[in-house]
Amino acid sequence: MSKNKKGFSVPHVFVILVILLIVVTGMTYIVPAGEYGRVLNEATGKEAVDPAAFTWVAQNPVSFLKIPEYIVNALSSSSLIWMTIFSAASIEVILATGTFDVAINWMIHRFKKRQKLLLAVTIFIFAIYGMRQNPVSMIGFVPILVLFCRMCGYDALVGVSIIVLAAGGSQSIGPVAPATTAIAQGFAELPVFSGIGYRIFLCAVFCLVNGFFIMRYAAKVKARPESSIVWDLEEEARKKGFVEIPEQVKSLSTRQALVLAIFLASTALQVYGGIALGWGNKETAVQFVWLAVIGGLAGGLKPSEIARTFGKGASKMMVAAIMIGIATSISTILKDGKIIDTIVRAIAGCLMACPAFLQGPLMFLANMAINFFIPSGSGQAAAVMPLMTPVADLIGMTRQTSVLAFNLGDGLCNYILPHSSALMANLMAAGIGYDKWMKFMGRIFLVWILLSCLAMAAAQWMNYGPF
Repeated sequence: MSKNKKGFSVPHVFVILVILLIVVTGMTYIVPAGEYGRVLNEATGKEAVDPAAFTWVAQNPVSFLKIPEYIVNALSSSSLIWMTIFSAASIEVILATGTFDVAINWMIHRFKKRQKLLLAVTIFIFAIYGMRQNPVSMIGFVPILVLFCRMCGYDALVGVSIIVLAAGGSQSIGPVAPATTAIAQGFAELPVFSGIGYRIFLCAVFCLVNGFFIMRYAAKVKARPESSIVWDLEEEARKKGFVEIPEQVKSLSTRQALVLAIFLASTALQVYGGIALGWGNKETAVQFVWLAVIGGLAGGLKPSEIARTFGKGASKMMVAAIMIGIATSISTILKDGKIIDTIVRAIAGCLMACPAFLQGPLMFLANMAINFFIPSGSGQAAAVMPLMTPVADLIGMTRQTSVLAFNLGDGLCNYILPHSSALMANLMAAGIGYDKWMKFMGRIFLVWILLSCLAMAAAQWMNYGPF
């Protein structure tokens, strides 16, 4: 018998996504079509589902032959795609100035005997950052964090997990997240960001748990580099000289100090724009273009060098861009096939039939299931909160608890779904395959589910409010 038999390997993410597209397209032929009436919610300014106005409608199956058309349409209309491409391209330009090589090298030498502390502080900072910002907006940090982790003796997986686990965990709970918590509470007629104390407590719990997993894996890789899940990727990086730490500590040049100041100012501007000015993906993409131009010139790069480097960085994210387009097509097909509302109605009905002590955890799991079909946080809030709110009222659950169920169900699942832009864009920026990520993430996600079920049970037990 041959010893070269290969075991099961996870298909390429494109294959997984195309299979999902075929499945959901097939569902438009099988699942009965139905629609809820929509009413304008004055608190949010968005259309909300009217739970009392569900009607069955004529079946509207989507042709399998139209799948490529859906993908192309999504690619041509998504501002998220351009934000993803431009963020990676601009950071490639900034990295080309050598600023972060010098800065990270100095920091590692400065904290040579306290690298664990340095990693822990970095995890904590991004966990705080994630309370407000979506990990999609942090793609630009991925190459920097990967460089930092490699110089510390870790691997690329540690770098990307700082964003996906630390920031993503906090974002999932969303103490002050405008695109999820604020919208969901608006539909539930709750004061915006009310109940923040319990959500911050949960953020702290998740931060400790995620920090433990990240640091345990980092220590393992540092002790035995060959144990890295992305060992092949790290070997390639070593061959290209991306891992070596210069023995001599260099200081930032005047130009590099200026580039660093520009980068920090750009980051602050993007945060301010997102919070105070309502900037979305389009405006953020524009800021990344300006960062590349101004930062590149300040770093001493010639216009042609900036252009070539920008193009090189953009090309690295084309796979992620196509992935986002395919992922967007999934929810669009379900919407055009008029079966999203049917799926949501069926899940809400099952929830009402369950025992009271299980309703909190099951509402979380129900939202997680819905997240598979509606990865968009604000989109899911508009679809489920007008339904989950009256369900919560009927079963004696506080509306705040139903919002928490939405937060956890919508957020956490985003970091295992192959059609989640929050996950896949960050993985692509680090060059890490979905199969490698799931090898690392599988056990952690089970812990997330357990913690979320306990959090929901506790919220239901203490009548998490204000109401």
